[in-house]
Amino acid sequence: MKLPGYETHPEVLLTDTVGFIQKLPTQLVAAFRATLEEVREADVLVHVVDSSNPMWAKQEAAVIKVLQEIGCGDKPIVRVLNKIDLLGHESSEQLKVEVAKTGLSV
Repeated sequence: MKLPGYETHPEVLLTDTVGFIQKLPTQLVAAFRATLEEVREADVLVHVVDSSNPMWAKQEAAVIKVLQEIGCGDKPIVRVLNKIDLLGHESSEQLKVEVAKTGLSV
């Protein structure tokens, strides 16, 4: 895929990993680890968060935990708040402030 500025960064590889689910059975975690190995090769991770899900923070914590477990906890992460349009104006503004306090990208 060619992106703007491809003269300075000609190669871009985009990979989609499986969604993270909390409290997976041990056998499934082992199976997904092979898929997640591609994450080790990444320079930057893009984490798409379903912000309309009231459990988004717990889901995000599960993602961070798995990343740490596979040795990728130090990778830069760009957080994308998906479905924020499904929240009311006040809720979406409150979420933006809450997320900004964490220091992670939005």
